[in-house]
Amino acid sequence: MRADAEIIVLRHEIQPSKPFVFGGEEVIGPGYGAVWFLFQGEPYDIGLFYRPDGTWTGYYVDVLEPVRWTVEPALVLDPLVDLFLDLWISPSGESAVLDEDEFEDAEHQGAITPSQVTQARTTLARLLADLRAGTFPPDSVTAYRPASRRS
Repeated sequence: MRADAEIIVLRHEIQPSKPFVFGGEEVIGPGYGAVWFLFQGEPYDIGLFYRPDGTWTGYYVDVLEPVRWTVEPALVLDPLVDLFLDLWISPSGESAVLDEDEFEDAEHQGAITPSQVTQARTTLARLLADLRAGTFPPDSVTAYRPASRRS
């Protein structure tokens, strides 16, 4: 684990309720590892996923309200507010927007405000543009080596 004023990095083994398949291949499943990256003030987090043997399977990005925390006197992370939209990025760079149906349901049911809807759509558009430009995910994420089992 790493935590400072700019970034929090957490690693854990996951046990999803069901495997996630992308391109006909299981990319998230029981016993897989995940390294989560949170960036101060950014409206997303990034999970780097890998199989138990260390094979990297891709990135999972949650669109959120901007992430905030304080470090002093102790690390205190404000509650994360998930805005339902997610993005999967494969090692080959292919991507898919996930949970659009959940997002639309949340919008229609009033579970998220109109400003959150706008923020979520704007954030997702920015992430996709940065992905196409080769500037997303950030270097601090892409340089991480999951097989090293670092925290």
